[in-house]
Amino acid sequence: MKQDHFLVISHKGAGEYAPENTLKAIQKAIDLGAEFVEFDIHKTKDNKIVLIHDADTYKTTGKHGIIKNMTLSEIKKLDAGEGEKIPTLQEVITVAKNKINLQIEIKAEGLINNLVQLLHQENLIESSIISSFSLSELIKLRKKEPKLRIGYLLPEKMQNVRFIKRNILKATKNHFYAIHPHFSIVSKEIVEYSQNNNLTVNVWTVNDEKTMKKLINLGVNGIITDEIEVLKNCLRSISR
Repeated sequence: MKQDHFLVISHKGAGEYAPENTLKAIQKAIDLGAEFVEFDIHKTKDNKIVLIHDADTYKTTGKHGIIKNMTLSEIKKLDAGEGEKIPTLQEVITVAKNKINLQIEIKAEGLINNLVQLLHQENLIESSIISSFSLSELIKLRKKEPKLRIGYLLPEKMQNVRFIKRNILKATKNHFYAIHPHFSIVSKEIVEYSQNNNLTVNVWTVNDEKTMKKLINLGVNGIITDEIEVLKNCLRSISR
């Protein structure tokens, strides 16, 4: 799938500039002019969707707690850095809507119904991208809401080209929008094979200028990055 417009996707909010997956990071991604903001979601014990990378709160807050076993009020007592709290998806939408598009990575099972309901309620179904490493979760999501753009995340360890192609075909078979491969497994062959199978190629997570330029020249459709300004400068220099 070819597209004229290159996607600048900010990683974990803007995790290089503010505590990752917080409202401050989301606002920074908006300020820096990213088109999409990528972040990770889990579900609380009381069925609220919150932004956090790990199932355990320790890495983010310095205190141990399993998100699925905690209520939102318990989670809100924790400090996510610089006085920030772990935000709900609803809080993020309030900050981001009409300013930046959402690229949401599903990190846990059992939240698809809540996610789709909220995106419908906020009229964000067609503008959002939803990704996951879990093929089964993405297939459930596709069945629940066919209009959503779905990106299948491919990990760094997936180095075998035939295996990568097999997973690209799984994405095509399930009518996904994109594959989101780790940058180290991307080649011209993989980009062309994906696009010939009607998939967009959005690559993660690329922070250095040399690799960005290489990937842009390979024909990828978007890059997930912590370094938004570096990527935007790369795109400007190549388009001159």
